[in-house]
Amino acid sequence: MKNLISKLFIPIILFVGLMFTSSTNSDFEISKNLDIFATLYRELNQNYVDELQPGELMKTAIDEMLKSLDPYTVYISEADIEDFRFMTTGQYGGIGSLIQQQSDFIVITEPYEGFPAQTNGLRAGDIIVEINGKPVSGKTVSEVSDLLKGQPGSMVELVIKRPAADKNINFSIERKEIKVSDIPWSGMVDPKVGYIKLNSFTMNSGNEVKNAFDKLKSESPNMDGIILDLRGNGGGLLSEAVNIANIFVDKGTTVVLTKGKLSDSNKTYKTLNNAVDKSIRLVVLINGYSASASEIVAGFIQDVDRGVIVGEKSYGKGLVQNVIPLSYNTSLKVTVAKYYIPSGRCIQAIDYSKKVNGKAVHYNDSTKQRFTTKNGRVVYDAGGILPDVKVVADSLSDITISLLLKNHIFNFATEYVLKHPKIASPETFELSDADYNEFIAYLDGKEYGYKTASERKLEELISSMKDDKYYDISLDEINKLQAKISHNKQQDLQLFREEIKQVLANEIVSRYYYQKGRILYNMKYDKDVKKAVEILIDQQEYKRILSGE
Repeated sequence: MKNLISKLFIPIILFVGLMFTSSTNSDFEISKNLDIFATLYRELNQNYVDELQPGELMKTAIDEMLKSLDPYTVYISEADIEDFRFMTTGQYGGIGSLIQQQSDFIVITEPYEGFPAQTNGLRAGDIIVEINGKPVSGKTVSEVSDLLKGQPGSMVELVIKRPAADKNINFSIERKEIKVSDIPWSGMVDPKVGYIKLNSFTMNSGNEVKNAFDKLKSESPNMDGIILDLRGNGGGLLSEAVNIANIFVDKGTTVVLTKGKLSDSNKTYKTLNNAVDKSIRLVVLINGYSASASEIVAGFIQDVDRGVIVGEKSYGKGLVQNVIPLSYNTSLKVTVAKYYIPSGRCIQAIDYSKKVNGKAVHYNDSTKQRFTTKNGRVVYDAGGILPDVKVVADSLSDITISLLLKNHIFNFATEYVLKHPKIASPETFELSDADYNEFIAYLDGKEYGYKTASERKLEELISSMKDDKYYDISLDEINKLQAKISHNKQQDLQLFREEIKQVLANEIVSRYYYQKGRILYNMKYDKDVKKAVEILIDQQEYKRILSGE
């Protein structure tokens, strides 16, 4: 018996010893490297030829260290804490407007409907000249945004240059608490099909969706299908994803599990309330910009066969972050876990723990695992949610992208508004051929250079031919090919006429009807919404998709 105890005791001692040694080594490495860093910083501060900015230098060091882990683990300085609060709550104190940089100027791109910028008469296209008596020319969007924000109730004095106006205009605006709704529009897109557009998952977005859904049901008693649009929704609070899922499934249903290094990170999130509607037919729209909480909702709905997912493959963010307070009113947002939806899959697309040539590795098809939904349908952890019904979105032409990036679409819309006090409703408005010809005239002499996909491919081919020493002997053929594929701007303006007209009309509609107007105008051309309505109306097809037949 003594020998047996001795034989068991020795391995236990060895195991504990190894653990202690491992912990000691880790602590020593941390202590050693912190000491090296402190020594290096002290010597740098004493010896560097120019004066150092300690805060900026330290933030750079922290940012670069965290960047080597993943894009979501970030340091939040005291100056950035308000921006972070807006991302999680949707609230801030200010005037309520989007702004962008054009050359050295900051331009208002869209006042939020019903908030101080809009109610006081600011318009898209207005150039901000001064804020509280100080010129803003040359300042960045971030710097101007900080100047516009402030305590609700405080005043901000603006000097605005409005295109075509003879002189600058002064505005005195009272800042208010700005809470941007997560739902820019909801309504009926068919006599029996409702629609809710959700832009993000901030505090109370679950209630916003529930209230919008209840309103649609009460106003349209014959509604038997609902579309939840999560396209372009980059996510937000996990708890709100659970609350939104809860609208369609009953109390006590597991929506998502998280697994991390610490036991506190291992959690199961279940619905807490009775469902609002367990039987209404449901379609969730996703695309490549639907991420995080959007993927939790879409993946959960797919895994439990509660609705049909339509659109394109989602982004593939299966990581969970917590915010940890640090000293001096700073914080650390750190990845603490991965999340798993009911089928057991994690939809994370990139493995940040493995890097090749400094770049994180994407999971590929060979590592893809097979899972099944509640009804036995096959699904994969494919680095994103694969839709049940794929709809390929139309991509914009090179000329349209160039016109957008060079702000010609935006600036023409500004001029259009000056000449047209009002327009038709978003549902019926169309840009006339005469208006489009005016746009072509407006472009005369303006720069909007671009390369087509064919031209870019030819450049790659020429580069390879030069490397392989085939270029000189093929020069005549290359010149002929370049001449054939070389684009003509005037021809492209006619070739992509309808596409450019739609993009122009969308921007013009937003000047009169804001975000809601954009959505309502685009609804006429929205292939995803049309496919969703088609599926929801056809009960047999809806059931067939969810049965896995």
